[in-house]
Amino acid sequence: MPDVKFCQSCGMPLEDPDDHGTDAYGGRDDDYCGHCMRGGKFIEPDITMEKMIDKVVGYMEKSADIPKGQARPMLAVFMPTLKRWRK
Repeated sequence: MPDVKFCQSCGMPLEDPDDHGTDAYGGRDDDYCGHCMRGGKFIEPDITMEKMIDKVVGYMEKSADIPKGQARPMLAVFMPTLKRWRK
């Protein structure tokens, strides 16, 4: 089974080619999903990691079968490891 890549902004699994964002030339961006990157630019260039966590928590609790209250602590550890948020 191949390793699953994750969006380096929101952490979404990039399992399908259609999940990927696009680079400045319209080609597939291997690091970011289509919700975060389009045409080589971030869709929300000024979003903070904390605001991104808020968005992703809502999705995870509604759609990913993560029990309420467990997503935020998981993301607080995972998100800082992603390329966009590394310091």
